[in-house]
Parts: sequence; structure tokens; C-alpha cells
Amino acid sequence: MNKRLMICIVMASILVSSGCIDSNNGGNAAVVKEGDQVLVDYTGRLDDGTVFDTSVKDVASKAGVYNPSRAYQPLEFTVGAGQMIKGFDAGVVGMAVGEEKTLTLSPEDAYGVHREDMVKTVPVEELSAVGITPVLGKKLTTSLGQGTITNLTNTSVVIDFNHRLSGKTLIFDIKLVSIGGEDVVAGVDGSDRDKGDNTDTTEKTWEENRIADIETSMGTIAVELYEERAPITTSNFIELANRGFYNDLSFHRVIDDFMIQGGDPKGDGTGGSGKTIELETPPELTHVDGAVAMARSQHPDSASSQFYICDGAQPMLDGQYAVFGKVIDGMDVVRAIAQVETGARDRPVENITIIRITIQES
Repeated sequence: MNKRLMICIVMASILVSSGCIDSNNGGNAAVVKEGDQVLVDYTGRLDDGTVFDTSVKDVASKAGVYNPSRAYQPLEFTVGAGQMIKGFDAGVVGMAVGEEKTLTLSPEDAYGVHREDMVKTVPVEELSAVGITPVLGKKLTTSLGQGTITNLTNTSVVIDFNHRLSGKTLIFDIKLVSIGGEDVVAGVDGSDRDKGDNTDTTEKTWEENRIADIETSMGTIAVELYEERAPITTSNFIELANRGFYNDLSFHRVIDDFMIQGGDPKGDGTGGSGKTIELETPPELTHVDGAVAMARSQHPDSASSQFYICDGAQPMLDGQYAVFGKVIDGMDVVRAIAQVETGARDRPVENITIIRITIQES
């Protein structure tokens, strides 16, 4: 063998064994796997380049989609837990901290194909009977979920219950900010972030979120509150709970395999606390099974005191209602309430009481 080549091989072997060269193409560098809790910055675009959502404030401003009531920060989610659309979830697997990637997701890997069976035509009289005046573009909530009026005549109304992004190819530019409890080492602009100052980096873990214990006449439901990601909504809910507002109210509307709704002092779906709050819908907070969200009227900023708990995933509601927590114990109670006998307007035949809501201080 050539003497020079032999020397190179020996030197390379020494470097590998000493650790100066990583023989495993990355060695012990952590990469994302299913079950990891991650932080990801992203920008979502349609295939024509239109930005429909982003976690980066500067990008939102330049794209004309900036929302001053939203906290722009990386997405926090658990990989493989069903919290994200399928293609996004799978796309982060194998990424290392600081790595960037572009994901192109077909409708099947995003919000699904546009289904014609989710487009319903109903008589105008049917809406009028429940006090709804049909208006083009108006959003309605029914037992099928939330739909948008896309066409209307003097006699009928067409309501589309598909997600607004269904049937579309979506492109996401993503950057992995952290895995698990690791320090955030890369800023959204590519610069290093100061590891000693975590006040603006969503380093707070889910385990530090406060828990709301909803005691009902059928059992207790424990809810983790997403205070970092839904500060307006959680602050309102905690304030009402701490002053006893919810004591002795009821779940006035329940629909099996959809949701249970309560928190109305009038008990008929028309009441509130006397104060309304702004709608906040960070895209990572979706209507998974057990998600807790605020009910509202047709105006986006009309949520007050009424809330609902999802009995099964309800993705058609994503982006329209403020999710602010998730059941971590007591889904059997939610299921039981959802299955009770109901009468007119989905009201339980026998009253189901919210005895009290207690906030566990962290």
C-alpha cells in the first residue's frame, strides 16, 4: 500500500478515536424523535407565496398579517401527540437544533381534501327558526362544527364545514429552536440568543402551567391552562374562577362526540360575565380531544365566560375559537356528560352542575 495513504488512514483513525472527528455524522447531537417536546419557528405559505401564518413578528409585519394581540413566539408541541397537522408533525422528526427545512404538504398531510359532503344546503326558514339571519361569509356553529355561509338565495343557504385551508397545498419554512428542556440557542434571525435571559423565549415548560380543577356533579375534570400561549383567555378564565363566578352554574349544552358547554349564568347560551375579551388563536393550540376553548357569538371578540370541552378532536373549529387548555385528567367525566340524555337545544334533561372551579397555584 502507498506509504502516504497508509499514514493518512492511521491519522484519521486517531482523530476518530479521540473524538475530534465524529464517525456517526453528528455523534451525540440530539435530533427530534416522536414524543419529544419541541419549539419550532415557522412561516406558512400557500403555493402562490401568500403567507397565511407565521411565528415570526417581522415576517408577519412584512406579509401584512401582523396581529398586535398575538404573542409571536415559537410553536411548542409534543411530536406525535396529534397536536399538529400530520405533515408538520412528521417533518420535524430527525431535525437538530438550529436546523432549517422547507416542508411542502399535500392536502392529505395538511387540513385534508375539500369534501363535498361537508357542504350543506339548508332552508332559510331553518336558520330563521333559531334566530339566525343568514349573511354571506357569516360563520355558524352547529352539531357538525363551524361552517361558513358561502352562498344564499331567498329560500336556501349553502354552508361549508370544511377547514378554510382544506384542499390546499401548504408550504412551511421551519427552524428547530429547541428539543425538550434544552436552552434555546438560535434566534429567529439566525443569531444566538442569550441563554441567561429566557424571559422572551417560551422556555417555560408545560409542567409549570397552572391546573384548573372543574368540580361537577358528575366528577372532577383537571385542565392544564396554556397561560404562555393564550394569556388573554387564561387570565379571564382564572379571574372568573377565583371569584367564584362559575360556582353552581351548569353545562347547558352537550353533544355526544362534539363538546360539552357551560359557564353561562343565564343557562341558555346567551349570558356572560359582563365583559368580553379579544380572540387569540395561536395556531399550535388546536381542537384536539379534550381541548378547552371559549364559546362566543358571531363577533370574534365576543367571548366572555362560556367555555366548552371537546369530546373528540374537532379540527373544523381551529383558528376560529380560542383554545386555552386541555384536559389532563377526567376525560371519562367529559365523555359521561356528553352522553347524557338531552332535550331541546341540546340541553341535558337532568341538570349537570359546575360545583366550583379551583385554580391550583404553581
